[in-house]
Amino acid sequence: MLYKLIDFGIENRLMVVLALLAIIVSGVLVLPKLNLDAFPDVTNVQVQINTEARGLAAVEVEQLITFPIEAVMYALPDVEEVRSISKTGLSVITVVFKEGTDIYFARQLVFERLQAARDRVPEGIGTPEIGPNTSGLGQVYQYILRTEDPQKYNATVLRSLNDWVVKLLLMPVNGITDVLSFGGTVRQYQVQLNPDRLLSYGLSVDDVVARVEANNRNAGGWYMDRGEEQLVVRGVGWVRSGTDGLADIGDIPLKGIDGIPVRVRDVAKVDFGSEIRQGAVSMTQRAADGEPEQLGEVVAGIVLKRIGANTKITIENINDKLPIIQTALPDGVTIEAVYDQADLVSNAVQTVTSALLQAFVLIIIILMMFLLNLRATFLVLISVPIAISLALMAMAWWGVSANLMSLGGLAIAIGMLVDGSVVMMENIFSHLTRSPPESLSEGPGDRHAVGIRIKEAAREVGRPVFFAVMIVIIVFAPLFTLQGVEGKLFQPMAISIVLAMIGALIVALLIVPPLATYLFSHEIREKDSPLLKPLLNGYRRVLRLALRRRAMVIAIAVALFSAALVLLPFLGTEFVPELEEGTLNIRVTLAPSSSLETSLEVSQKLEQILMTFPEVLYASSRVGRAEIGGDPEPVSNVEIFVGLKPVAEWSSANNRHQLQELMEERMSTHPGLLFSFSQPIATRVDELLSGVKAELAIKLFGPALDVLATKGKEIEALTRNIEGTSGVAMEQIAGEAQLVVRPDREALARFGIPIAQVMDLVTDAIGGVAAGQVIKGNERYDIYVRLAGEYRDSVESIRSLILKAANGAWVKLSDVAHVAIESGPPQIRRDDVQRRVVIQANVEGRDMGGLVAELRQRINNEIDLPAGYTVVFGGQFENQQRAQARLMVVVPLSLGLIFLLLYLAFKSVGQALLIMVNVPLALIGGIAALFVSGLYLSVPGSIGFITLLGVAVLNGVVMVSSINQRIEGGQTVEDGVFDGALSRLRPVLMTAITSALGLIPLLLSSGVGSEIQKPLATVVVGGLFSSTLLTLFVLPSLYELFSKGVIQRREERF
Repeated sequence: MLYKLIDFGIENRLMVVLALLAIIVSGVLVLPKLNLDAFPDVTNVQVQINTEARGLAAVEVEQLITFPIEAVMYALPDVEEVRSISKTGLSVITVVFKEGTDIYFARQLVFERLQAARDRVPEGIGTPEIGPNTSGLGQVYQYILRTEDPQKYNATVLRSLNDWVVKLLLMPVNGITDVLSFGGTVRQYQVQLNPDRLLSYGLSVDDVVARVEANNRNAGGWYMDRGEEQLVVRGVGWVRSGTDGLADIGDIPLKGIDGIPVRVRDVAKVDFGSEIRQGAVSMTQRAADGEPEQLGEVVAGIVLKRIGANTKITIENINDKLPIIQTALPDGVTIEAVYDQADLVSNAVQTVTSALLQAFVLIIIILMMFLLNLRATFLVLISVPIAISLALMAMAWWGVSANLMSLGGLAIAIGMLVDGSVVMMENIFSHLTRSPPESLSEGPGDRHAVGIRIKEAAREVGRPVFFAVMIVIIVFAPLFTLQGVEGKLFQPMAISIVLAMIGALIVALLIVPPLATYLFSHEIREKDSPLLKPLLNGYRRVLRLALRRRAMVIAIAVALFSAALVLLPFLGTEFVPELEEGTLNIRVTLAPSSSLETSLEVSQKLEQILMTFPEVLYASSRVGRAEIGGDPEPVSNVEIFVGLKPVAEWSSANNRHQLQELMEERMSTHPGLLFSFSQPIATRVDELLSGVKAELAIKLFGPALDVLATKGKEIEALTRNIEGTSGVAMEQIAGEAQLVVRPDREALARFGIPIAQVMDLVTDAIGGVAAGQVIKGNERYDIYVRLAGEYRDSVESIRSLILKAANGAWVKLSDVAHVAIESGPPQIRRDDVQRRVVIQANVEGRDMGGLVAELRQRINNEIDLPAGYTVVFGGQFENQQRAQARLMVVVPLSLGLIFLLLYLAFKSVGQALLIMVNVPLALIGGIAALFVSGLYLSVPGSIGFITLLGVAVLNGVVMVSSINQRIEGGQTVEDGVFDGALSRLRPVLMTAITSALGLIPLLLSSGVGSEIQKPLATVVVGGLFSSTLLTLFVLPSLYELFSKGVIQRREERF
């Protein structure tokens, strides 16, 4: 079959050239459609359900909203996990589905179940809604609105411009699923009631709400004929906007007393106000002269990208829209981008593409030095662009994005892409240089004779090249079995490598031989390579010595392998090295009872401290949360985004960890704050995967919040004392100050006042209630009815509120209810219906596996947990354990598959085992390289070992095939082994050096994303060194022992 393919290519060489041209044209057409991203989207298949429950505390939100919705979600198919957070005024439930579930199907399932869930949620409390269709990398763009005239354009006006101008212009942009407003104040038309006047006129809050709603509506009466015309009948009774609207609301009659109307303005002050604020944004940046410029509070927008959309194109579309938005904004208001993932995408892609180009140049140099022939070098090199183009076209066709991992796969494979072509071209080259002169005599048959030689050479190595490349492809099969975040992270790499290797195989078998017949029309005079000749002479001498002292060679190899195994326990483990995004995310936690104003004041002070570092370009603080759909943060949490200059321009520190320590040291001068450092995408991904914004999550499950708080504090203190932990913090599940109104049932019964009346006073009068909207074009503002500020701004004011009894008596609230400040939980988190508290930590300067092992042991020994309470480790550790467990099963299976292929290729169990000897030889250098470099054994490192297996086995296949051919051709075993090994020195060295040099740029790179590629490149380069060195001596030494069948066949034939 392979021979027929090779013959077909050579006999139809013009068709091959046309096919090449077709590939080039296809590449030009298809590649611009390739999706570009910074990293693969590792978010699991999840649907978020948000319910805004105005005013309800965390305990009521959990019991009335979260639990009923959670309960119905478990009935859905393929649900893996349901987790939730209940906090004042908000319930957020995340339903996680099994991998492979279509996100739109999952959203449809959740939407249908929500209909059942709504019936279980008490009426009027809140309406559950599905969150935006976005992912962990979805926050691709953030902008601020700022003004030079804060008197004219205050926080309310800026927020209105963002909500009703900017958002509406951005939403149609392809790739955007939502735009969240953050900061500023949302305008309301407020009816601020005087409770004394309400009582005197015998009115209630409900009466006012009903009257306002009844006096604010439009109507339609279809058509009316008028002669030959038709008129549309309209009733226009909407409240006007602006100050006219305030007058309209004030004039609304509530009741009549002796023919005189009592209007809204008689019992209330009607004025503009703002919604109860849940979040704010402030910003400090460097001015043109380099000095810090504090912008104060600004209005921000967070653009969420739709799942599957092209990040780079989405951001380009947003930037194209900005001039239109700027034109629509009034003079004096500007829109500025503060965070843009396009830079990250460009930097990540640049890291890999520059590595690819550098590797390509290095490979050209090596091939030229070994072959000393421009045409032969060209034929080998065309395999790289063709294979990469085929891979990228297939990725574009299947919707696999070009990102750090998939392009990184191509950078890793670049050295391997030429391996098949190197072996093929080297054999053709050898045949053409050693052909007898009479067979290449000048004349009409000259080209034909060369063609026959090329066909013979191609057939000779076609089989080993096919099996060697197939083995490399099979080696990556374990990556396709990875699940969860590690699967999404590394499968794009495996896909790109496999596609590129298939392309390289097509080039080696179908393109190199036909093109060789065009480029080589007569004999080649081989030039002595200044690099190869001394290597060949040296190898000849050492190989003779090795074949005479085989026991010593094998003993050295065994000793080196044993030494590598001794080093193995000293290698630390981690999931994936942390990526450097170029932006810091500092999480600041204040006391749970802190107000928004306090948090905002603290954040602006911290911004000033951060701007004293010359490395910082800007510091933007986000206090609390944005609109529904964003992160559900309390106002006691501040997230500071810190934009940094490139590391090369830093002067205070050499790396991010040092800079973080200095920053924490300076910010710690402000008392009572907890700091946690991370990066924006890392934080977001960690939170989406495990519900925690940190690398390690220690989850304590149990029923009682007070026990969770006590035991959680003990675990937090223990974790702080363990070496290698940073940013240790326990979730706040206690300490929120709450003003609690507890009715006295006996007192209420005496006055005949129902509890509902007291609760209505709390909900409507104190909390407030919406009474319709004021509509102006696209803009919509709530009309909000509540007590005026002076009647609800202190404990005494609330105690003094009057209730009207059934018999008409006036009763103070304090006479029928206990009103006092108590402490309660600011939030309640649940995983799979169980309440839990999380102690989160980041890991620095230590491996994740060792740290968790120590933590687990010390918690078991030192923390006494009551019955019903359990500790589970989550976050990246969970992913690491899953990936390692999966690889432990699949890698041996993969090795078994390789052995099977080798057996099919050589029809000999012994020779298959002989080539498998390369596996431990390759591990020696890989383990040693990790140990010397100080890198941990992570998932990328494990993938490096997998890659190594394929390359190491490839060299073995080439060498054993060559020795077999000589022995089957009639040479003695000794001569066959010696000549076969010697003849394969050039291809073995060329494949090993090109594979290693292809990775050197990644090894030395310091760009965005190089942290993930470095362990992989380190393992492969180190392993190639040991594997190649030992293959050249150990395989020839062991050949006779493992090849008795081949030797026996030779003896029978000769």
